[in-house]
Amino acid sequence: MPDVVFERLRAGDLFEIERQPSQARVLGAEPGDIDWDTAEVLAGQPVAWAARCEGRLIALFGIGEHHEGRHGVAWSILGEMGAAHLAVTRRIRGELQGSRLARVELIARAAEVPFTFQGDKAVEWVMRPARISPECRWAVMLGFTPAHVLKRYGPDGDTHMLFEWFGPASGRGTDHG
Repeated sequence: MPDVVFERLRAGDLFEIERQPSQARVLGAEPGDIDWDTAEVLAGQPVAWAARCEGRLIALFGIGEHHEGRHGVAWSILGEMGAAHLAVTRRIRGELQGSRLARVELIARAAEVPFTFQGDKAVEWVMRPARISPECRWAVMLGFTPAHVLKRYGPDGDTHMLFEWFGPASGRGTDHG
């Protein structure tokens, strides 16, 4: 396994990373849409990390706390990781499992869903092995549970899935599903 070094996220990292093609736009945002103030806010969160492999920035991730100490939204910007993917996945999963937050959400691009499918039927459709997107598969690997399909979500109107994770502070114990 390659040597991956995790460092505290610096605002400038958001401008340095070369995104993998699948992340050319993240929820409709272009790389140039991130301004310095936003970068500083993301870097200032309690969970905000950068991963480097052989000196090259390969991943940025964090949890933006929307309600301090209670609720946050997980995010990532990924470069080409290659064999370092496993180390990054393990680190993010560990950060989530060690979180003091009661609830963490994650939004991932998902397969299109027939508009007549709603609720649990839509979630089941998106999560079928033949249809699950790499982003949704990774969310599950990180420890998130699928919660709701977001049809025509964001400025591009794509389908996304809302995932959730409940920590010990939620009162649900270690049940993350």
